[in-house]
Amino acid sequence: MPELRYQLTFEGTVSPEDEMGSRMNILSVAAIPPGLDAALTQGGRSATLSATVETDDYGGFTETGEISFGAGAIRYSTRGEGFIEDTEEEDIQQGCVIRQVDGGSGIFENATGYIVSTFTVSEDAVIRDSQSAVIFTM
Repeated sequence: MPELRYQLTFEGTVSPEDEMGSRMNILSVAAIPPGLDAALTQGGRSATLSATVETDDYGGFTETGEISFGAGAIRYSTRGEGFIEDTEEEDIQQGCVIRQVDGGSGIFENATGYIVSTFTVSEDAVIRDSQSAVIFTM
């Protein structure tokens, strides 16, 4: 079972899906730097994240999404609950979440593993998401 690892920074936007802002959509892109496993760079030098986030009233959230690489896509969901909180910068929030890999397509069809994400969201809805992942493929 091959093991793939990556550390990427995704940048994009967060947009509300409903008027209350309890359901949000994320769309972001990461450039794939040289030196990552060739399996991650097949078919392109970038990855795209598309996700739906559901927030609670206490700063917690759950998330489901997909990260697309040229050779396939990873499907994931949160392991437990993520959180987001204010920072000393008035216009920036920070958070953390553990994403559990739930399979995918292409080389990720039966994949398992985890993606740890630490991120910031600015007042103008820009997200910067630093990810570290260990993924096992069949």
